[in-house]
Parts: sequence; C-alpha cells; structure tokens
Amino acid sequence: MKYKFSILNVTVGLFLLWIIFYSIFNNKQLSEGEGWGMIGMVGRFVFGVVLLVVDAILQATIKDRFTVNVLGVIAVIVSLYFLLFK
Repeated sequence: MKYKFSILNVTVGLFLLWIIFYSIFNNKQLSEGEGWGMIGMVGRFVFGVVLLVVDAILQATIKDRFTVNVLGVIAVIVSLYFLLFK
C-alpha cells in the first residue's frame, strides 16, 4: 500500500503545523497561570496524530479514492465541530 495525499491528511498536516507555530509564538501566553494552555495544545496535537492514524487505516482498508476523500471530509467536519464548539 502506498500512502497518498487525501483531504484528511492534508488538512490535519496544516492543523499540526498551525499548532506547532502557535505554540512557539504564543508560548508565554499559553504558559501563564498553571500552564493549561500548553496542555490543551498537546491534547490538540495528539488529536491530530490520531486523525492521521485514522486516515492511514482508511487508505489501507478502502481502495476507492473517492470514498476515502468523502470519509475524510466527514472526519474533518466532525473534528472541527468538536475542536471549535466543544
């Protein structure tokens, strides 16, 4: 199996880059108080890695690229809902 680009892994890759840069440039703000901001960013990073694993499993089990991308779009929408509104 060759791991190919899909909507889910490109979106998660951009999300992980955003988390890294945001954590570097806003380290002082995230570390204020008891440091719960950094713990939240680590949690978001782990969530992104889990989504990459889900994408790898989808690509390994489903051979149709269209189906993988549709499921990836659904996963992106659901994960954005949980990250932004929960």
